[in-house]
Amino acid sequence: MEVLLVGGLGFIGKYIIRLLAESSSLTVLSDAETVMKNQAFVKNYSLRVEVGDIQDGDRVKEVMIREKPDAVIHLAALTGLARCDKNPSLAFSINVFGTYNVIMGCVASKSKLVFISSREVYGETASDRTREEDPQVPNNLYGLTKLLGERLVLWAASRYGLDYTILRLTNVYGPGGDQYNIQVMLQKALKEGRIPILGGRQRANLICVEDVADVIAKCLVEPKASRQTFNVGSRDDMTVEEIVTRLVSSLDIPVKIDREAMRMGETMNFRPSLERIERILGWSARTTFAEGMRKTVEWYRDRVRDS
Repeated sequence: MEVLLVGGLGFIGKYIIRLLAESSSLTVLSDAETVMKNQAFVKNYSLRVEVGDIQDGDRVKEVMIREKPDAVIHLAALTGLARCDKNPSLAFSINVFGTYNVIMGCVASKSKLVFISSREVYGETASDRTREEDPQVPNNLYGLTKLLGERLVLWAASRYGLDYTILRLTNVYGPGGDQYNIQVMLQKALKEGRIPILGGRQRANLICVEDVADVIAKCLVEPKASRQTFNVGSRDDMTVEEIVTRLVSSLDIPVKIDREAMRMGETMNFRPSLERIERILGWSARTTFAEGMRKTVEWYRDRVRDS
């Protein structure tokens, strides 16, 4: 299978590449700076690389028409609540207009699109569990841009017959995602003996990055994933305070907790329904939080030791 990963040299993309390297022909479309930073990884996996920015629609379309991938995994995004709030124009340019460019490239090349969305499109869980058909009322700009991206995917499916799968990921953690919440806390604990907590009562759902890569790979080949939207999460629902408690207990070192105000626009309570993905794809996350945290702690502990 010919697979194009848009923004494929980031946290999730690298896990997908490791998983698919032996079974698929992989091409990565990424900006020049990211390619330069990841030259060793690109060489190690013998990746074909196309340098380009998804904000450049002509470049995106040119690459897709030439490569004619069977499937495109769209991972490129300006992520994070704070970064989107600080750079709203860039957030719309990348997450909305950039997504439009990727979509139209898929239409031109007749490629299937796997669009990586976020649980932030929903806002708060209003009942026991949030289902895919529940109202989408995002609390923040990041969630809004992802929701607009989803709407563009559905528009292209209706107008041009685009084949797609939309995956609404919950909070992804694991070795390597340095800028994401659990990994940030872990690095602070190991290097400085402290963990900052922004709020603490927010309830989130956690999924290990290896499971995310696994379900994305399944959606590339599973016909039942066609024209579907799925929540992608695990059975691990917990508050930020509960996460920190379990993290500290796994480190066996003195750690100071620094409590700070919760960021504006954060979702206080999110618990996904996973019934649809289990019923239609027969898929569920395999990594427990205990196992995923053990791997993550070991990975960062080794890196701090070697630095």
